[in-house]
Amino acid sequence: MNTKRKLLLFISGMALILLFTIMNTNTVKAAVTWPTTSFATWTQGRRSDGILTRNIYGFIINKDEGYYMEEYKDSGNIHIKIPLIAYKDWNKSDNTKYYLVMQNGNNISGQTISNVTRTKIEDYSRTSLWMLDVTVGNITADKIQICIYDDGSYGFWKTNGVADDGTYPFVMSTPVLGWNNVTNFNQSLKDGIFYVGRNTTLTMNAPKLQDSNVGKFDNSILNNAGESHFFGQNVVNNEIRTTYEITTDVTKLGGIVDGLVSSDTNKYGLDTVLTYEIPSDNLKIPLSYGGLKAISLSAEALDNASINTKDYLESSFVDKVTGDLGTGHTLTYSWFYSTSDNINDLKKVSTEFTNNKDRKADGTLGTDWMTLSAKDDFTQYLEKQALTGKKIYLMMKVYVDGKLSTLTNPILVQIQVPTLKVPDKIDFGTISVKNIYNGGSFESLTKDSDKLSLSIPDTSKSTWKVTSSIKENDDNSITKINGQLNILGKNLSATPIEVASISKHGLVDLPLNAKVSFRGYHNPLTPRTNFTEDINWNLSPETPIMASN
Repeated sequence: MNTKRKLLLFISGMALILLFTIMNTNTVKAAVTWPTTSFATWTQGRRSDGILTRNIYGFIINKDEGYYMEEYKDSGNIHIKIPLIAYKDWNKSDNTKYYLVMQNGNNISGQTISNVTRTKIEDYSRTSLWMLDVTVGNITADKIQICIYDDGSYGFWKTNGVADDGTYPFVMSTPVLGWNNVTNFNQSLKDGIFYVGRNTTLTMNAPKLQDSNVGKFDNSILNNAGESHFFGQNVVNNEIRTTYEITTDVTKLGGIVDGLVSSDTNKYGLDTVLTYEIPSDNLKIPLSYGGLKAISLSAEALDNASINTKDYLESSFVDKVTGDLGTGHTLTYSWFYSTSDNINDLKKVSTEFTNNKDRKADGTLGTDWMTLSAKDDFTQYLEKQALTGKKIYLMMKVYVDGKLSTLTNPILVQIQVPTLKVPDKIDFGTISVKNIYNGGSFESLTKDSDKLSLSIPDTSKSTWKVTSSIKENDDNSITKINGQLNILGKNLSATPIEVASISKHGLVDLPLNAKVSFRGYHNPLTPRTNFTEDINWNLSPETPIMASN
């Protein structure tokens, strides 16, 4: 009896020992099934209040509670911080393994990760909130996913997230992250049209960045007026979506021309780039700011047709502004100008130039358009500024119910006028009385610099003529002593005479070949007397010769 009892106990003990050994052997030899052909469905954790309510293991992305996936760079290493719910003593497990799934194009691959720090943030009843800090290194991939395996007694349930279908037991997977190929999902920025004063958002498939103001324009003026802040994060179709709010302060740009002005007559707006410096990938968003292109035309073109600013404002920019700001509101505009004398001193056109109400320097956006014509006093001012070599800039400001709400980029206005430069003095030096009495012909001593310099706009369609004349009745006129001034092969008189005809564009230099000749003079002359001739020059378009009927 005692012998049998002892034997049974011994046998039972052996059975228990054998069973325990088999269980441990199975655990040690169990193979990890990682996602290797496609990304796994992410494992979403859930935190519920109440002692008796079971928290669900998994990754926590919750705007209300402030749980997000973050990305940062430290000493050249890229890190991802991931909050998740797991067992409260998960740190006691020795079975935890980490794995990275990578996609390049259509190819999926993976590798194990070794450098991971897990930190307990908060204890609940049986679970805790943990923060993983995963060092990803210099991984090159379009998209990635981080997976965690743990089948230990302190680890995960067999069914976690995608493991519900038995595919990846004891595995939890993050949402998919854009990595070296981050995508911009915001349609309002994808159209490339950007204007100041309106808040917009940018959504990308990258983790949250730890910096506060993460978006930077490549234009320092725009950058000073703009800010970009984290707005929220969620998961869409198994992929992370992080959203930032972009704001710009219109009051910081309303008086600035320098640094924002565009001189491009072929492109609407001012090109700029908004960059998000993500550790894994710099997301660059090319934008066109302001919707206005530069104006460049000849003064003679203005004589034939007026300028309509509708032709210089991008229609999609106007549509975007009116669509965003005009619902239930009246949008009005006013045009402002400045000169190169004081580039940032913007003045209202309608206030400074009052004799042409048809100009419509103020009006309703999208309905009224400012026009400039040859007889307009503002246009004449533009031409005079161009003749003196000064530059003119224009900007339109838009108001919602009378309050400044947005504006265009400032532009350079180039009224191209032909210019004529003549020498200050043509010097014939000292001529003896004998040569004046007997007659003779003499060249200018400054002949190397005696030239006409013309600048003809490329937009000009005219042939331009230069006419010259002199005053013959002045007391010290060369004509008083039977002298004759000849330039460009033409003898000058009081009647204007055409001395040159120019049909080329650009810069043209014409040597004057100036000569003075005397036909003989027999009246007394005072020695060392200066004789001069004032030359009047005029540059004008040739008058077309009309064919007779």
